[in-house]
Amino acid sequence: MPELKIKQVDAFTSKPFCGNPAGVISDADELTSDDMLKIAGEMNLAETAFIMMPSSADALFKIRYFTPSEEVDLSGHATIACCYALIEDKKITLRNGVTSVGFETNVGNITVDIYFSFGERPDGPGDYINIDTINGDGWLQKIMMRQRISDFRTSTVPLDILTEILGLETGDILGTGLPVEIISTGLLQLMIPIKRKETIQELNPDLIKLGLMNKKYGIDTNHIFTVDTYNEESVTYSRHFAPALGMWEDPATGTAAAGLATYLIRHGIINSGSMIMEQGKEVESQARILVEMNSNDGNEAVQVGGLAVTSIVRKLTIGNDTIIIT
Repeated sequence: MPELKIKQVDAFTSKPFCGNPAGVISDADELTSDDMLKIAGEMNLAETAFIMMPSSADALFKIRYFTPSEEVDLSGHATIACCYALIEDKKITLRNGVTSVGFETNVGNITVDIYFSFGERPDGPGDYINIDTINGDGWLQKIMMRQRISDFRTSTVPLDILTEILGLETGDILGTGLPVEIISTGLLQLMIPIKRKETIQELNPDLIKLGLMNKKYGIDTNHIFTVDTYNEESVTYSRHFAPALGMWEDPATGTAAAGLATYLIRHGIINSGSMIMEQGKEVESQARILVEMNSNDGNEAVQVGGLAVTSIVRKLTIGNDTIIIT
């Protein structure tokens, strides 16, 4: 097998080694599922994504996602990372304005919208990344994944069990006046409201017990959030744990941000529109997730994304029962 290139792409940030890193391998068609799982284990990131040719005529590429221990159907931050890597490798042709690209995944085809301008840096606030494309130099403003929330329901996990595992008092949750819910975003995610940001930042849950509890109640991941934020422009601060999927903590979670946006709208916390969600234990390197909704209907499609940047490029060689990453 020829030598492959593997990138670490940091999503939801414009600064290397911030945001949420994902492994990205293009030209992964010849890799087996076992190869992918071994590579993801070696990378030891929340997810490593593998890009290949699609079977669907409506998609430009297919993506498969692996945690260090298993394949998952979808990852928001890894999708944003893949899209950036493909732009950087000049495998996506961008137009001035918005370019829409279809990706095939295990949960069906998803669309990613790339906002890009040729020429000089656009005026106005916000971060931009200067990048060279097939058609010339320009400025990347944001990469936004379209996502539809398929279901939501009140959690049946007993509150005393949940607070014991998380190391919380019941008042930390009940004081918000908001319910604990399960939202389906392609993954079943437990949304847990907390009153104060310091409580979340200092959180040290029992991840073994959390993973067992998740499996018992059919939950994939846990999104712990508050509307008490570190930055005035943000609507929420959160941390995300997924031990049942082999991820102790996910630094930034696009799918959960999409689900959380519909939760906030349904419970009257915000109106539809654009919002920024901050996530991560380390305040100095928090991810900034952009979420956009154009309807007050919590079941309408959501766009979630931001920027990304490559921080590490490595080489991958697969031999007889060996994988070498240099």
